[in-house]
Amino acid sequence: MENELMAPRDMLFKCSVRPEWNGALLLEMLVSRFTYHSKEEWVEKLLNGDVTINEKVANLETIVYRGDSLIYCVRNYKEPEVPTNFSVVFEDDEFILIEKPAGVPVHHTGKIFYNTFTGIVRRALNSEELMPLHRLDRDTGGLMLFAKTRDTAKRFQKNLDLILLKKYYLAVVKGEFPEFEHCKISLSEKENSEIRSQMFPGSEGKSCSTIFRRKKISYEKIGILNGPFSLVEAELETGRKHQIRAHLAALGFPILGDRIYSYAGKYYLKMTHEPLSEEDYALLGARNQLLYAYRVLLRLPYWDSPREFSVALPESWPKF
Repeated sequence: MENELMAPRDMLFKCSVRPEWNGALLLEMLVSRFTYHSKEEWVEKLLNGDVTINEKVANLETIVYRGDSLIYCVRNYKEPEVPTNFSVVFEDDEFILIEKPAGVPVHHTGKIFYNTFTGIVRRALNSEELMPLHRLDRDTGGLMLFAKTRDTAKRFQKNLDLILLKKYYLAVVKGEFPEFEHCKISLSEKENSEIRSQMFPGSEGKSCSTIFRRKKISYEKIGILNGPFSLVEAELETGRKHQIRAHLAALGFPILGDRIYSYAGKYYLKMTHEPLSEEDYALLGARNQLLYAYRVLLRLPYWDSPREFSVALPESWPKF
């Protein structure tokens, strides 16, 4: 199924000032927190009266405090293009299992508010009640389970492991990955990290567990990159943010196309001020990270036994 993208229009964005910005210069907060606009663009917005704090027009000298209400206007706003195609793999009266394409966020993030995957699915299926029961990273494609009503979501969102018994992913990494690896490296964020969403290994982090199995090895080139490459299956035993990506990077096998966990995040940081070049993507090995949620084991409350669902990898993936 496909869905239309939103046409350009003026948009208002609202948020509250976080505690860490209490007493800070508004411009400094805007530049640091909302990196999809440059400092020059934020200066222009402030000079044009497009930013308000507590319903009063802000300026270059405005100081913000914890809990202040921030609203800013983006003129002739147009969201970045995202893939809007998806397929329904299973559906009944309470649940729907959908294959998400890589390249679209599940919830609003960065410059994308309208064309989230949740919004795309709701509009295409004409149901505002649809609720995702878990998430996938923007650049990860594959199977996602949705509840058809808010009541169903409320009943199962905190007890998802009762129905979504197992999740399996496939990833392409550079090098000869071991046949089997049970990774239990703890992960946590770092306050001083240049990339706020990045997860780091360390004993102070939350416990994580991923079972990795090597499926295939290829010695063929992928684009300009020389082999070998490994196709690795990941079985999640816990579900922390970026768990598979961070675990593979910590083991020395970052996923091809992963802008955060390969090349020390160099290409993710570059994207905050300019588009990546074709040469950049060639060095990364893919335009989106090669990680796909390809198989799940479900047991809905009214089933006598679990059922497995799987999807094929996208045609754009390397052949093994």
